[in-house]
This record gives sequence, C-alpha cells and structure tokens, in this order.
Amino acid sequence: MSKHSGLHIYQDSGPPQGSTDYTTLILLHGYAWHSGIFSKMVPLSETYNVRVVLVNRRDYPGATPHPKEERALLDAAAAEVESDPAAARAKILSYMEYNARDLYDFLIDFIASNDVPKASVEKNSGGIVVGGWSFASGWMLALLAYAHSFPVGEVDVGKYIRRVILYDAPYHVLGYPPLDGDIYGNPLFDPSLAEDEKTRMFADWVSGYYKHPLDSLDALERRTPLTHPPPTISAMTAEERALALYPSPGDPGGSDCVLNLTGIPSGAWPVLRESALRVPQGEGGDAATGSRSWDAVELVYLWCDATVWEVIWGVHSLKQAVQEARIAGDKVRRVTFVQIKDANHFIHWDRPEDTVRACLAATSELEEVVIGSA
Repeated sequence: MSKHSGLHIYQDSGPPQGSTDYTTLILLHGYAWHSGIFSKMVPLSETYNVRVVLVNRRDYPGATPHPKEERALLDAAAAEVESDPAAARAKILSYMEYNARDLYDFLIDFIASNDVPKASVEKNSGGIVVGGWSFASGWMLALLAYAHSFPVGEVDVGKYIRRVILYDAPYHVLGYPPLDGDIYGNPLFDPSLAEDEKTRMFADWVSGYYKHPLDSLDALERRTPLTHPPPTISAMTAEERALALYPSPGDPGGSDCVLNLTGIPSGAWPVLRESALRVPQGEGGDAATGSRSWDAVELVYLWCDATVWEVIWGVHSLKQAVQEARIAGDKVRRVTFVQIKDANHFIHWDRPEDTVRACLAATSELEEVVIGSA
C-alpha cells in the first residue's frame, strides 16, 4: 500500500536484472475486473526491458475503500443528476480530481521509493508509462486534467512520466455521445435486463471478439461476438476468473456503477477530456502551484480492432477531434494512436506479448502504429 494513497500494488515484476534504462509500466484495471487480469504481462519484464506494476483502484482487492467524504460526493451527484445536471457535474469533477490526486500521490511514493531511470523520449526508454484500461481511462483523463495544478515537492512527477495511455477506452468515458444516439449493445445500459444480470452479462459481452467493417461505422457489430476465437472469459478456468474478476464495485450501488451511470448524464466526461487534451496557457507551474513538465507528456490511445463497438466509435471520435483541433491551431498535447490487430478488449490475457509491445511502441503523430497478429 502506498503511504499517501489508497491504491494498491497487486503485482510488481521488479526491475529487469542489470538494466539502467528500463521503462516502468504502471497499469490500472477497468470495470469489475482488478489488475490480476494483467498478470500474464509480468513474466515479460526481462524480455522487453520493462518493470510491470499492476495497480488496484480503490474498492478493489488490497486497496482501501473510498473515504466517506468522496463517496458522499458520488452519491449526492447520483441523487441530483436528473434534476440538476450542472450541480451533479461539479460533484463528479471533484470526485475525479480526488482520484487524480490519489494516483498522483501514488506516483510520488513510487518514485521516491524506487530508483526510476530517467525518461528518454528520443531513445523511447526509461521513465514511467502509466495506463488505464477501459473504464480506468477516466482516471488517465483526470490525471492529465489536474496534475499540472497539484503542488510539487521533492518529486516532480511530470518529469518522470513519458506517456499516459488510454487503453481501449470506450466512447462514453471519453465524453462522446453514442453513435447515432443508439447505446444498444452494452448490457450495462440494457433496460430489459435485471440489475443483477447486467454485470454478469457484461463480462461475457466485453470479452468477445467482434468483426467490424472499419470502413463503415453504421455496420459495427454491437452485440454478437464471433464464435471463434471465443470470448476470453469463456476460455478462462474458474480459478483464473476468481483471480481477476471482482464485480462488487460494478454492481448496483458500487462506486464504479454509480460513477458510470452518473458521469455520462452529468456531462463530466467531456470536461475531463477537453482539459486533458488542452495544454494549459499562461505562466503558472512553479514549485508552489504545480509543474509545466506535464505539458510534454504524450497521450496514447491504444485500441484493439476486434474489441467492442464502443471503443471503435471512441477511436473515430477522438481522431476527428484531434485533427480538428490541430487544423484550428489549438494548443493540444501530443496525441498518438496505436492499434493491435485482430485483438479484443482482453488482449492482455490472450496475447500479453503484443500488449507489452503496444504499450512501449515508438509512436508518431503522422501515422498510426500497428501491432499485427501473425
């Protein structure tokens, strides 16, 4: 457990033996799964000169629960989101700022306790790559949105962060509206299902492989996965599922469930996305008020082309937004895209080596990097 954060290191490969320029890859899990789902990446540490650190968010195994004050913000937002979305949005943003600070404090503790090699963008080595899978992409947006405003002490975290990864982020966590206004597909949003069915069916749906015609957004497959390869969860043993699946935060009343159902109608996610993409203007960023070192941190959208339709739509939406911002001359941070071919939402379990390669890949703003299957 971090001294100043409620986050928990579930598993840590440790530094590759003898290396002085390894990259530290810190991953946060998504909705209803904890970071045990990334465990197959840990043995690849020596091969790829990377220290793999798997972190559990609050309310998941090993981490501390959300403090009462912060959980009260979430519940208050849920109670008023229909009657006063603006008030609910302010509370959700405060809740996410708290989560960003929690992650920031975790990073401070980790850096202070470890001899982290210096980041070299030119050599694509060293430093820290921090990523949030799926729902935890919201934590990455919040980190980029607020980190520059957090006080800097002995550790300037931004100088160690080489990139932040949105790993297979769905459109709604990025703050975009659904394609053609239609949310069909995701069991979590299916009104025909009983509440206790939604989380269970979500695990099967989200781990499937889908065949999408990427040249036609209207023809994205929303509900029915391929038979072969089968959904990842169907090929896992009961013991493997038990070591990674943790549905209670996603069940009705759980913190992730409440945030998911409140963050969208409140309009909080678009605010976080815009703040994360924008490089803050003006002087600012001194030792008392924060650091400008975050301005140079790269944002990578790592996506899988056989994943659920919500991610494909999110990729399209973010690419379009970044392109429009560049054309308009807006000052946005470096945003790049990495694709894993023939990959589903759980590719870190099915093809962990490709996932490590994608997280560490050298990137370009001019073209998308593609990590291909054989």
